[in-house]
Amino acid sequence: MKKNILIIIISLIFVFASCTKIISKVEDTNFSDLTQNQKELLIRLIATGYNKGGNYTFDKLKELADTPGYDYDDNVLEFYKYFVGEIANTTKTKSLSEDVHYNPKIKEYIKNITENNFKNNSSDVFLIDYYDAEIPTNSTKSYSNLNPTKITSYEKRDALVDRLYRKLKEYYDNSNTTFKLWFDYYYPDKSLSDLDIKKYSEYIVDIAYTYTHSNIELSRLHFTSSELYPMNIKLNDIPVELVLAIIMQESRFFPGSFRAEIDNNEKIYALSFGLTHVLIDADFLWIANSDDSIGDGNIGERNFDLISYFYLGNKRNEETYFSDWDLVTIRGSILYSLINLDMLYQKLIKYFQ
Repeated sequence: MKKNILIIIISLIFVFASCTKIISKVEDTNFSDLTQNQKELLIRLIATGYNKGGNYTFDKLKELADTPGYDYDDNVLEFYKYFVGEIANTTKTKSLSEDVHYNPKIKEYIKNITENNFKNNSSDVFLIDYYDAEIPTNSTKSYSNLNPTKITSYEKRDALVDRLYRKLKEYYDNSNTTFKLWFDYYYPDKSLSDLDIKKYSEYIVDIAYTYTHSNIELSRLHFTSSELYPMNIKLNDIPVELVLAIIMQESRFFPGSFRAEIDNNEKIYALSFGLTHVLIDADFLWIANSDDSIGDGNIGERNFDLISYFYLGNKRNEETYFSDWDLVTIRGSILYSLINLDMLYQKLIKYFQ
């Protein structure tokens, strides 16, 4: 009898261990070799660098992250935990009123790009059709490897899609959320069905997963003494859950969202665009040539320009192959974000080894 009970106990332990292993495998990420405290600190510092700038030292980034009242890093960490399944839900949100520098001229600029240049009936969901152009959109140079075939079959797809869909449905059904306010601002005469929201959620998750599992590597093309720009960028350094968390923080999943940076002369000197809000100098926009309120004549030195120059072949202060249009696309926004995130990851990970 005792022997039988022992066998049962051992069997139950085996089953439990097996289940635990399966769960861990499904929710595993690239940060799984770190302790929980290390992982959380690394994510917070990467997020702070993404938001405040990556040239700060490790200690300065930690100081910024720990500043009372600064919650960008805490938000990203919580969203990351949501996507990996460490927490069941998150109630963090923001309203359009916090994006105090939005501008109708920029909205019309983006609408013109997406509706007159990107729209090609690629999807019956207009929010996909308008923003799913490949990158680079204006290049004569071959960068086919930067448009990897979308991956739609992988182990944690259902879980990630469900988590994104539930938040997006919540946002769309609440008239005061950032996503809904942006949506109504852009498309007051359009609507999304539950099926549309599900398909859009699938698209974002699939593209994010595709790029983080694409094995895309980019070599630095020019010398710099800055430790922020590593010799090689590897997109698969970054877990899909982190870029989804960045998207959630920056745009609440609305692909046309932006933030305009305005100087004391009321000129828009820089903008952050798209799902991941990559910063670009406003002088790159073609409307800057005819609108004195956009651009200040001092072009360059923003994330778009520097990333394009060091890793993607653009000449300095020039849209040689990649343009501001590429930041409007879902693919381009995610690509630039991942390059920036890997720059920060490689700079910071050595402090945890």
